[in-house]
Amino acid sequence: MVRALIFSIVLLSSFMLAGQSSQAEYLEAKRQYSLQNYKAAMQSFQSLSGDKNFGEYASFYYALSALKLNQPKVAEDMFKQIQTKYPNWDKQSEVDFWLTYTAFVQQNFWSAFRRAEKLPEDWKDYLIDSYLSNMPFTGLDSAYTLNPENVYLAKYLFKAINNQPYEERNQLRLIELSEKFDISLIPSADLPFIKKEKYAVAVVLPFMFETLETPQSVIRNSIIFDLYQGMLFAQQELFDSGIHVELFPFDTQKKGATTYDLIKENKLDNSDVIIGPLYSGPSKYINQFSKDKKVTMVNPLSSNDGIIADNPYSYLFKPSYATQGRKAAKYAAEKFADNKKLFIFYETNRDSIMAQSYLETIEKDSFFVIRFERLTDEDALQIQKDFTEQYEVRLDTMYSQDEIDSIALIPGRLVRTRSLRNEETGKIMRDEEGEEIPEYYEVKFTIPADSIGHVFAATSSNLLANNLISLAEVRSDSIGIIGYEDWLDFSLISYSQLERLQVDFVNPSYFDNESYKYEDLVTDFISEIGREPSEYHIYGYELLKHIGVMMEKHGKYFQRGLIDGTYQSGFIMEGLKYGIYNDNQVVPITTLKGLQLQNQNTKQEVEGANED
Repeated sequence: MVRALIFSIVLLSSFMLAGQSSQAEYLEAKRQYSLQNYKAAMQSFQSLSGDKNFGEYASFYYALSALKLNQPKVAEDMFKQIQTKYPNWDKQSEVDFWLTYTAFVQQNFWSAFRRAEKLPEDWKDYLIDSYLSNMPFTGLDSAYTLNPENVYLAKYLFKAINNQPYEERNQLRLIELSEKFDISLIPSADLPFIKKEKYAVAVVLPFMFETLETPQSVIRNSIIFDLYQGMLFAQQELFDSGIHVELFPFDTQKKGATTYDLIKENKLDNSDVIIGPLYSGPSKYINQFSKDKKVTMVNPLSSNDGIIADNPYSYLFKPSYATQGRKAAKYAAEKFADNKKLFIFYETNRDSIMAQSYLETIEKDSFFVIRFERLTDEDALQIQKDFTEQYEVRLDTMYSQDEIDSIALIPGRLVRTRSLRNEETGKIMRDEEGEEIPEYYEVKFTIPADSIGHVFAATSSNLLANNLISLAEVRSDSIGIIGYEDWLDFSLISYSQLERLQVDFVNPSYFDNESYKYEDLVTDFISEIGREPSEYHIYGYELLKHIGVMMEKHGKYFQRGLIDGTYQSGFIMEGLKYGIYNDNQVVPITTLKGLQLQNQNTKQEVEGANED
């Protein structure tokens, strides 16, 4: 008994001494850690990692020491070991936090964001923000390239691009991020406020002054002169309101070499804004000049955003083809929400840009594109055949006339009757009383009624448009059609047809010709030049009026008033809205009502529109 008691006391004492020794070693390791002697601390913590009293904490601090010594993989392995070895430890949430951190440090973003989603919301936000907000732009750009579906990287990359100097921003990447992830951050203007008493606007267009002696050239160039004449009208109105804008016309003659000479001879050096050019040759030189000299340029007529290139000072007055497709799709997603199946047809390469943009946008709203095809005039008859081809369905039921009339009220249903004939002889069959036996049947379309919600037809072909309208007339369902404003000028299609079918038109050039503003402008034009304004008069007038009013408020870099995405009400046309884009985002979608066009796409005009 005595011997057993002595043995127990000795054994207990040895355990107590061992515990005291572990505690002393742990406290020394913590002291080394607090003194930032992380290497020595790691060695001590490692020897205690299996200790029954201090194993969890020693392992944890071992991993933290490894992080301090820039050994994230060693830290990660130890944190994972803690999860496996001590699953019930009450500090496992902190282990999760540091495992997420080590994944970020090693730029293993897939693992990092996956782990971050399991953290408490405030921890997750803190960790993501503390790491990504300090990440250099090149690192964010590379990380997003490798993880193009990650919304967090996208948002921080957007911020990083937006914080770059204005002329260095990748506008295309900003647009990509904004559209893909629905990022609505307001871009920074980062442009100087330069207020002047007079502003010099260079109008760089193919006036072709040297060929004006030829009547054909005068007729062909009437577009340019109407455009410039519209600017002159706006210039006078601006002057009358105290805004001084001087216009300096320069003739490019449609030649790159001529345009280069203008630059070489320093004729554009004093320009505050450049309007034009129109053609690719001159545009190449003016675009580079604009970027180098930081002079804003605006193309008054083009919808080809390719001419903007990488120049943040280059703008389109009209919406680009891609923007038109995107806005049309957003409109269609609301209008045809009850039937999400559609066909998309396009004709030219230009049309394909709009069609592709339409496709990508509407698929995001869960629409199903059954056919996406390039068409030519030769395909027109086949399209009509596809939509109007019918087949008969015999009905076994006998119907009264009242029942037939009732069924006819159902869209796409029409019960018909005829005399039943013997299949072999073809003779009319009769009942016992000699009366003809009726046969009941329906005629159905190969493409079932209401199986397609709408068709988007990106084409300026008279024949293709006419066939689409004709097939919609033949069918008994309510298939919708969205086309181009050009269709309104086609002789084969009547306004009454278009109104009856409620065809929508992508109509970026739309203006209300019944508004009092337009009527006043018509009166002024007739008084001054003896005729009503053409659409190109309207473009020139509207463009310069906007530029002048915005320069008065925002200075030489009038786009300071556009970059925040504020909608600017139009003077005659529908208005301007840009934001991160360098093309106008206002795209009227029109429909005929009472044989007059009405803009249906007014939701794009944001609340709090600028009074300008």
